[in-house]
Amino acid sequence: MGKTIMYVVVSAVIAVTYFTLVDHFLMDMQGLDYWYLFRK
Repeated sequence: MGKTIMYVVVSAVIAVTYFTLVDHFLMDMQGLDYWYLFRK
């Protein structure tokens, strides 16, 4: 059970990191910021 929890946590961290990097590149290329949608 402990390994399953660790796997979920690690996967979540990787997903968030990957999403942040993708968002950063999209913002640089197109002038868009995904998080801006939530700030409105």
